[in-house]
Amino acid sequence: MKKWLWILLVMILMATVAACGNDNEALAVQEAVEKTERVKEMPVPEWGEPESDYDHKYPLTGIGTDESVNHRVQGVMIENSNNARPQSGLYMADVVYEVLSEGNITRLLAFYHSQEPERIGPVRSARDYYIRLNNGYDAVYTSAGGSPDAFSMMARGEVAFVNGLTYDGRFLERWNQRSAPHNLYTSYEGLTGAAADMGYELEDRDTPDLPFSEEPEADGEAAAYVHVSYGSSLNNIEYSYDEAAGGYIRFAGGEQMNDLETGEPVTPRNVFIVEADHRVIDDVGRRDINIESGGPAYLLQDGVAIRAEWQNVDGVILPYLDGEPLSFLPGQTFINFVQSGGGGIDAHVTINSE
Repeated sequence: MKKWLWILLVMILMATVAACGNDNEALAVQEAVEKTERVKEMPVPEWGEPESDYDHKYPLTGIGTDESVNHRVQGVMIENSNNARPQSGLYMADVVYEVLSEGNITRLLAFYHSQEPERIGPVRSARDYYIRLNNGYDAVYTSAGGSPDAFSMMARGEVAFVNGLTYDGRFLERWNQRSAPHNLYTSYEGLTGAAADMGYELEDRDTPDLPFSEEPEADGEAAAYVHVSYGSSLNNIEYSYDEAAGGYIRFAGGEQMNDLETGEPVTPRNVFIVEADHRVIDDVGRRDINIESGGPAYLLQDGVAIRAEWQNVDGVILPYLDGEPLSFLPGQTFINFVQSGGGGIDAHVTINSE
C-alpha cells in the first residue's frame, strides 16, 4: 500500500462552545465560526493518482493502484463519544458513515480497503441500521456486541459478523490508558485475522464501485465552514475546508479530529450530509432510522455545497441531482445522517462561505 506524506502543522483551535440545546444553537454556530482560525498550510494525504495511470483503482476511493483490489472490505464500528476521542485509524478509512446511536451521540462505521492501519478504535457495539449499511459494501462487520435488533440480524445470518468481544486478547486488545468500554482496539491485520478465523471469504469479492470524477459535477454555494448539529456542543460536527489540505478538516465537539497515534487530521475529500427519518423505539433511546427512502442532502466538495438528494442504491448511499447521479471526488468520503425532525437538514446544517 502507498505510504502517506504529510506536512507538519501547528494550529490554534477554537474554544469549546459551552452552550447546548435549541436556544443556544445559533450562538454556538456563530461562536464556532468566529473562533476558528483557518490555517493556510495543512497536511496533504497522499491518496495517489487517478486510475488512468494504473492497472486498477480502489472502488471506494477512486485512487489508482497496480495491486489487486479484489480483497474484501472490512467494516468496523468506532465509538465517537467524548471519552473515545481522539480515535485511531479514522484518517485511513475509505468511507465513514456517521449516524446517531442513542441520545445525542453518534457512532461511526468505518470501511477499510485501500489502507491498512496498525491501530483502529475504540471498537463499540452494533446497531441494525449500521449492519444494513455495512452489507451494501459486502463487508465483514466487526463490533463489540450489539443491540437486540442487531443480534437478531446476526443470528439469522444476515451479516458476516465478527464479535470483537469474542476475540478480545487475540485479534483485538484493551488499551490500559482508557477505561472500558472505551478501550477496545484492533488493526487492519486484526480485522482480517478474525474474519479468516471465522471462515469468511476474503478474496475475489465484488466490492461496489463508487462513482468518481476529477471535478465537481454541479454548481453550489460557497462552503468554507459547515456546522452539523447533533443537539450537543460535545457532539456537534464541523467541517472546515482547506485547499492545501485537499479536503475538509473535521472537528468534533469543537476539537480538531487528529489521529491518536500519528496526529494526522481527519480530512475527507467528500462530505455527504443526508436527511432521514429517525424514530426512538425503546426506553434506552435506541433508534430505527430509515436508510432506504432517500431525501434531501448536501454534497460538500472543494469548498462548495451542492444541494442534492440521496438514494439507497443496492445498500449504498449515493448522491443525485434532479434524478441524475453525481460523483464523488477521488479520496476519502464521510457520510453524515441527520434527523428529518426538528426542521430537517436545513435546521441541522449551517453553511458559511468564510
